Amino acid sequence: MKRDWQTVELETCDSTFTEARRHPAWTIVATKSQTNGRGRFNRAWFGEEGGLWMSCNLPLQGERPWGLLPLVAGAALFRALAPFRIAGLRLRWPNDLMVRRGKLAGILVERPAADLASVGIGMNVFNNVLSLHGRTTDVPVRLADLVPECPPLPQLRALLADALAETFEAFAGRGVAALLPLLEPAWGPSLPVVAITDESRICGFFHGICEDGSPILRRADGSLLAVPGISVNALRELV
Repeated sequence: MKRDWQTVELETCDSTFTEARRHPAWTIVATKSQTNGRGRFNRAWFGEEGGLWMSCNLPLQGERPWGLLPLVAGAALFRALAPFRIAGLRLRWPNDLMVRRGKLAGILVERPAADLASVGIGMNVFNNVLSLHGRTTDVPVRLADLVPECPPLPQLRALLADALAETFEAFAGRGVAALLPLLEPAWGPSLPVVAITDESRICGFFHGICEDGSPILRRADGSLLAVPGISVNALRELV
């Protein structure tokens, strides 16, 4: 069943997260531009006009590993864009949607209340990504350059929100068993990475995730190592 989202549309705001805190579950807060967007570890996120900037509120009920919601959202975005057949589309652990080496979208989840999660999605669509060069660690790419007939922002927002609702409800109902099969094809080729923690730098090839969402690395000797996700400050690709 298609979820009936309520949408709050703003001309501008500091962050859609701030406004989303004032609204209940199944609300989308979208803005044309945001002045103080943020990513993981409070890194700056630029939200200039022409991009898709929104936060989607989801209800949290029962016992589920809700810490996996960034991966739930990542799986949803990957599925939503799959029909466009974008060459090189993939997920990068834990919260980025990539096209080959370029960054198309980022995901961040906040918990404004015990029974509510807000999933923030920022995607480059029609915005001027040339202005971002040198201001971000990743080379930005935008959907309008990848899809010949790129949908307008309201249509794209609805597409992503519906995919998020469907993926979230599958996860809420069946847990990790519903999530892992969706993520397996989304990671793309196994790339060399370094997992950076407070205490060490662990190198290997990304080999997917285990049931708690932690990244698994294939070491030089062929062995597999799960690095506790809660300890990973960054997972950097080495190519």
